[in-house]
Amino acid sequence: MEQALKKRLYQPTVRKHLSLFSIGLTLGVLVFGFVNFEQVQDILPTILSGFLGVFLVYLSVYSNTPLNRFFPWKKWTGIRLLMSILWNSISGGILILLGVWGYSLVQGKTVLTKAMENDTPVKLGILLFCGALIYNVFYFAFYSYNQYTHEQLQTLRSQRKQAELQLAALKSQLSPHFLFNCMNSLSALFQSDIEKAETFIRAMASSYQYILEQYHSSLITVKEELEFVHSFGFLLKTRFGEGFQLKVALEAEQLESKIPPLTLQILVENALKHNAVSSANPVTVSIRANGKELQVTNNKIPKTAQSPSTGIGLRNIAARYAILSKSRIQISDTEEFTVTLPLLS
Repeated sequence: MEQALKKRLYQPTVRKHLSLFSIGLTLGVLVFGFVNFEQVQDILPTILSGFLGVFLVYLSVYSNTPLNRFFPWKKWTGIRLLMSILWNSISGGILILLGVWGYSLVQGKTVLTKAMENDTPVKLGILLFCGALIYNVFYFAFYSYNQYTHEQLQTLRSQRKQAELQLAALKSQLSPHFLFNCMNSLSALFQSDIEKAETFIRAMASSYQYILEQYHSSLITVKEELEFVHSFGFLLKTRFGEGFQLKVALEAEQLESKIPPLTLQILVENALKHNAVSSANPVTVSIRANGKELQVTNNKIPKTAQSPSTGIGLRNIAARYAILSKSRIQISDTEEFTVTLPLLS
């Protein structure tokens, strides 16, 4: 029983309410001792004042949520502070007035008359204003610290998520299947064209070097990504021959813009993965600009035995854009398959 009680008391919600209740009760009793307009030592008004203090504390704490919604600290710092001080002062004054009025109904009208005749309202007004000012200054300090901590945590989470996505992209490009196909193409080249085999090895090394170097980066220029795509395209061209065509039409402005690394490479590889490749009917991938966007388009040549797409590559690209920017990729699957990529700065 004792252990269960201790466990319950250490719960955050229970501790919060116990703290608010204790603070409110203490402040209520102290304030009553300061502004005791009847100048009598009676336990009942002292207790009632203590509970009135509890109500005031809860009113101040739970009014922060709607005030934060309508007057965010980050956007309206000065106005938010002023509105909170005025709200706490006025609502506290009304609550105290109602409490004194209710107490006077029980004890007699002379209680309310005495409270209004002396300087009690002035004392209460000053106390409420000072209390509201001190509370809101401390609340603003703690709120700012919590917001800063939350933003830092969100940044770390985004960086971790970005690293995970980059690693997933890296793993997909270092897959044994991809390496096996490269080795098969290289083996065939050594038997037919030694010079082209050497070029293939250099292109393959360049591709893997790019993957290993750039998966740590969040953004790279389109120009850097295209250099890799051309190296990667040489590997595909060697494997598929005239069955693969790559067309690029970009201006200098788009080349200096940025995109997540491996984005274009994933789209090029997807085009070959999900379509039938043949010299008679080649798969053509076009990369062109459309204002501040890139459009990567490929024609559709259905395979006779089409395996269902997992969509991992597109989800990876979409997730990385969601982390890095408010812009989103757009996918159009009609007669052609087009992915529109926002250019980032």
